[in-house]
Amino acid sequence: MDIVLGMYVKYEGQPHVVIDKEFYSPAKGASFIKAKLKNLYTGKIVSTVYKGSEHPEEINVETRTMQFLYHDGKDAHFMDPNTFEQISFAVENIPYGTDYLHVDGKYIATIYEEKVIGMQIPVKMTLEVTETSDAVKGNTATNATKDAILETGAKVQVPLFIKSGDRIIINTDDRSYVGKA
Repeated sequence: MDIVLGMYVKYEGQPHVVIDKEFYSPAKGASFIKAKLKNLYTGKIVSTVYKGSEHPEEINVETRTMQFLYHDGKDAHFMDPNTFEQISFAVENIPYGTDYLHVDGKYIATIYEEKVIGMQIPVKMTLEVTETSDAVKGNTATNATKDAILETGAKVQVPLFIKSGDRIIINTDDRSYVGKA
């Protein structure tokens, strides 16, 4: 068995995903693999070494596409559009909290031992601008931006020509404006 990126393994009794690996084969001695693992519960990244014939214990982690339904402040509620099964997940464990929770978004739930342990938000989302200021005359420096509040409550920087009611595409990784929808 080889260690591959994206592989789910058990390390120190907890589920991890392999996010980086390097194979070493020194002139003298046995070969080994240095791996970086991300804890699926805490998000903490650890480094470990697997020597020779040592291999991590591979685990079965399921991912499912979910549709956002609503949030009650503490938990966000999602539904599997195929089975209509509903799950709850703590808002505090979702990247950016409720900033990118929208009924049109498709979210990826990570499930281990019948328990949701992670929720991944889409990289790009189309959202409506609900509030923004007007462009100031003379404020036309290169790449001038202004604050805008989106329908989910997220605050992002947008170009001066964007106005309330516009639908825009946002990169959720760095919270940046991508373009007009």
